[in-house]
Amino acid sequence: MQIIIAALIPAAGASRRMGRDKRSLPYRDRTVLEVTVDTLRQAGARPLVVVLEPDSPCAGFPGLSDAVLVENPQPQRGMLSSIRVGLAALPDEVDAVAVLPGDHPFVPPQAVQALFARFARERPALLVPRYPRQRGSAARGHPLLMARELFAEAAACDDAVGLRQLLRRHPERVQTLDLDLPDADDDLDTPEDLKKLER
Repeated sequence: MQIIIAALIPAAGASRRMGRDKRSLPYRDRTVLEVTVDTLRQAGARPLVVVLEPDSPCAGFPGLSDAVLVENPQPQRGMLSSIRVGLAALPDEVDAVAVLPGDHPFVPPQAVQALFARFARERPALLVPRYPRQRGSAARGHPLLMARELFAEAAACDDAVGLRQLLRRHPERVQTLDLDLPDADDDLDTPEDLKKLER
């Protein structure tokens, strides 16, 4: 039976640390958000669920034309509130979901494909990548792959803690996949991070 892995892209944030809307920053002839979504598309994730704020300027991006756009009416509650809205929009036949925030354009499709392959073989409840600079630390990379059995519990987590709460509750159910992909763990949060994007 074919395994169906969806993508959930929470992208309703205010970009406060950046000081501008990082989702619409240009990258590889598109926007940061479009590149992030395309990473999951290339990996074979379906459906692609993108969570935006009300009246989002991103809703008309051409690179989101095949995505399911859902609205988070209270994005100020944080990323988990967007994840909760996205989980509710997933069809029943989905076996797992890859959660990748909309401001992570540096994650390559091969990272997501490697996670999908591990899930297909072993069906872990939670699967996270670890990139070279994260070795030997408690840090984990993106995306997080979560099996359907944990969707309801994830949606019930505390907004102030986010999905870290789920990882802490079930350490025995978390698998880590080491991937030798430098820069895949880079963030895009501050003006300093923007300099890397511009290079």
